[in-house]
Formats: sequence, structure tokens, C-alpha cells
Amino acid sequence: MSQGSIPVSRRQVLSGLAAAAILAPVGGALAGISDPVARSGLAERTGVALADLRDGGLIESWRAETGQPPASVLKIMTTLYALDALGPDYRFTTRIIATGPVDDGVLKGDLVLAGDGDPLLDTDDLKRMAAALITRGVTGVSGRFLVAEGALPFTEAVDPGQPMYVGYNPAISGLNLNFNRVWVEWQPGKGGRPDFGFAAPGRDFRVRLAGIGGELGAAPPPRHRVEGTREIWTLPGREMKGRGGVWLPARRPGAYAGEVFRDLAAEFGLALPAAELVGDAPPGEVLVAHESAALDEILHGMLRYSTNITAEIVGLRASQARGLDPTDVGESAAAMTEWARARYGLTEAVFVNHSGLSALSLWSPAETVKVLAAEAGGALPRLLREQALLGPDRRPLVLPHVRVAAKSGTLFFASGLAGYIQGPDRTLAFAIYSSDADLRATIRPDAAGRPPGARGWAGRARGMQQALLRDWATEAFPPPPLRPMHRPG
Repeated sequence: MSQGSIPVSRRQVLSGLAAAAILAPVGGALAGISDPVARSGLAERTGVALADLRDGGLIESWRAETGQPPASVLKIMTTLYALDALGPDYRFTTRIIATGPVDDGVLKGDLVLAGDGDPLLDTDDLKRMAAALITRGVTGVSGRFLVAEGALPFTEAVDPGQPMYVGYNPAISGLNLNFNRVWVEWQPGKGGRPDFGFAAPGRDFRVRLAGIGGELGAAPPPRHRVEGTREIWTLPGREMKGRGGVWLPARRPGAYAGEVFRDLAAEFGLALPAAELVGDAPPGEVLVAHESAALDEILHGMLRYSTNITAEIVGLRASQARGLDPTDVGESAAAMTEWARARYGLTEAVFVNHSGLSALSLWSPAETVKVLAAEAGGALPRLLREQALLGPDRRPLVLPHVRVAAKSGTLFFASGLAGYIQGPDRTLAFAIYSSDADLRATIRPDAAGRPPGARGWAGRARGMQQALLRDWATEAFPPPPLRPMHRPG
């Protein structure tokens, strides 16, 4: 379908929710949206758009032109932005560079671990790079050990308004490791106090960390600070019962990766000095290079697992590939907003980051469906995760002739779902957003746990989404009638 071919205007709703507009009936009248939305109790907080991609017309809409926080549904736009700038085969390359010659096993110069922003780099990748360095014959280094993390602008947290102790609000750097998370594990200790430690676990190696440590406090949530070159987490000791563990963010990812690589090199007999952080990598000979998976695979995983760090990194790199030099994710997201408006003819969409981790981003259902229609013939439907349809009893609804491919998004008191319903003879595109700004305004950024009422609110929103999908799928794509069985004779 040609870009921008789907109209985003809709009829005025005639008389409240019970008369939600049906603009162009498809194969007989589809179920109206009134019942599922009304039952949810979120009618005044919800926007819905549904389009038939055979002719580009909106079938149903309710508050479809009102922008709402898309949450992680925004990753759809980031996917398109990155593919357009980088292509599906793009790869990130992490390098080990020597600034001088290797003489009788000793590098006469500096050894540089140079990041390229790889969002999937993990402890095992660094282990393989350390092993490859030994294979190149390096047994010692006379100079410094440098960690170059300037390939992407440093961001301490995607959204400072979100809790700083949650892994989904990561730091961003030109050198990232283990999704910029560390594992803290505890067990019963003396005097009823837990023993705990921080590690960067891989499948084969578990690197114990000195540069990230902790102390016991009283009440949750965990709290973070930086002292000199170390990160310190104050942990809620009274919550650390028995044996357990949790991922916490690494807020200084370059230093974190440098410490892990240094320890891994020592496992192979190569002693390195303490890491020194630099911006750009100095020139020199590349001794070892590690390539990431292709962007197509990275994006598929990002959409499946909704990894915020991946979204921010590929968005930043896409902006750089366009010749821009963003200093933070906000500048890069502003560039993506302008690109989206020019490419798809959007007028109202505003994106403040690439992951959707902010209630300040706004995207209307109508403009979301417009983008989905333009990309229906491209890679997006294949990259999106297949969504299960559920019956009223919450059990899987088996419709073998129907596939739903979509991206969900969730913030506290905000929920979205957008994608495609694919049937034998046509495809529908849909977007459903619900949000309550008043309830979100009551959330304290330093509060521990889920805000009161958030779980029930999210359950109502998801139940409404499933009811709409179920109605649309079963009525637009009814199963073929059973043929009568003829008895022999």
C-alpha cells in the first residue's frame, strides 16, 4: 500500500459511546466498540482505531485523533526509523585496539576496549574477545587499559522521572554490557543479616564485581549513589530473606564493562591495569572484533521482549547514520518525530525517546493506524510478536485462519496495543490506547512497588483490548461453515 494512503479523519460520534462510529462496514457489520469499552470503565480515557487495509478506510474509531502515551508501542516507530537509516543487515562492532606494536607478547602501547553501542553485548562475548586476544599472542601490556564509550552519548537513565532502581530504566553508553544490569544475590548470613554480592553472570563465567557494591539499609526501594569510581546500592535488608537475587541497573556502563573485561583477561593470564574511561577510541590496529547480530534480528528481539535499552540504542544510531549528532535520547527522538511526520504525513505525534518509557510521548490511534497501513507490505508484520487471542474465559481462542501480530505497551495507568489482524483474504490494522493522566500525577518517582490501583486498572485495559480483538477477529474472519457429512450408501 502506498505511503499515507489511509485517511485519518473519522465521523463525529453521534451520541456518546453507544454510537461509536463505523465508517465502512467490512463483509457485514463488525461488532461496535461500545460494549468492550463501556464494560472496561475506561471509555473517557480510551482511543481506538481500526482500518481495513484493502481500501484504506477506517472501520471503527473512538476518540481516535487524541494523542495518548503509546508506551512501548512506540518501539514500532523506532523499528521503522532504524531500518530506514541502517538497513536490516547492519551490525554493531566492538573492538580491541592496540595503539602500538606487540613485541615478544608485550603490547608496547595502550590496549583499548572500544564500544560501538552493541545492545546485546554480554559477559560471554567479552570472554570470547579476551580469549581471542590471547590467541593473537598478547601476554602483557606496557601502557594503559582504555575503555572507549563515546560511540553513543552517555545517558544515566532513559527517563529520570521513572524509578532509578528498575532495570527497564537503564543507562545508555557507547559500551553496554548485559543490558546494563548487574546481578545482586544474597543468602542468610551471621546475626540474621544477609550476605550479598554483585556479579556479571554469563553462561560460563561469573565475574564478581568490585566497582559496584552495596550496603544494607532498612526500607525499600534500593537507592543508588556514586562514590568516586564506585557505584553503591543501599539495599533493603529486611526484604532480603532466605536466598534470592535481583537485577539492578549499572549506571556507569563503561566502567562496568571495563572491570568485567579486565577480570576475564586475568582468567586467561593477561594482567591489565585498572580501566580508564575515554570518549573516542584512539587510532591503532584492531586485534579483535566482535560483531553483533544483524539489526533485523535485534529488532525482532526488541519487539518481542520490549527491551528499552535496545530501542534507545538503535534509535540513537539511526540518528547518527542520518548525519546528526544527538547529545541525548531526547534530541534523537525529536529527529525521529520530524522524520515520521515527513514520511507518513503525521501532524500530531510527538516522541521524547525511542522506547516509550515516558508519558510525554503522544501518538493517536488514527495516526498509528496510518503508519501501520503504510508498512503493511514491509518487514514490520513479520517482526512483530504474534499475540494470542483469548476467549471471555481467558482461555486461548483458536482461530487457525487468523494471525494477530502486535506490540503492547504499559506504563502505570497507561496501556496500549497496536498491530495487525491477518486473515485469509485481507488484513486489518488497529491501535488501542488508554491512559489516565490524573492517576499518573499521583505517582511518586521514589515510591517502591506498584502504585495502588495500578494492577486493577491495567487488567481492565488489557481485558478491553482482548475483547476488541476477539470481536474484530471473529466477525471479520468467521470460520468457514462445516460441510455436512454424507453417509455412505
